[in-house]
Amino acid sequence: MKKLLFPAFLLLLLVSCQRGVVYKDYHKFDNYTWDRFDKITFTIPVEEPGLTADIVFTIRHITQYPYNNLPVNVILKTPSGEERIIEKDIRLKDDNDEFKGSAAGDLWDFEEVLWPGFQFSETGNYTIEFENLIPKMGIPGLVDIGVYTKISK
Repeated sequence: MKKLLFPAFLLLLLVSCQRGVVYKDYHKFDNYTWDRFDKITFTIPVEEPGLTADIVFTIRHITQYPYNNLPVNVILKTPSGEERIIEKDIRLKDDNDEFKGSAAGDLWDFEEVLWPGFQFSETGNYTIEFENLIPKMGIPGLVDIGVYTKISK
């Protein structure tokens, strides 16, 4: 009986952590480096219009990430072709030069809401494209970036 309770508890814990998450995807970087001209695209399928959700950008990096920030261009395209473009300067360190987010050893996880309460008013595929704006051939120290949508309260 005990052998069945622990896996059931673990599954319940994992499911409860994802409450309200509608979409989640990540892009892992080879050699922990985001190449300068490598645009990363995520596709969010929407089957029923009317969903309101926060669109959240996630970053996982190592302690050796050499910058205080990560400037990115973000382009969101709706199924009908409308584009919303934002330039974000994501601050990964606070005023004391300490990384923000949560740490597990040398790994850091950070999240930033890009569009709070976004209205997915159409069915079809929404795409979000990320382009790094650091003027170097590659940004070292990045494990992955991702996007998730979480139902707004």
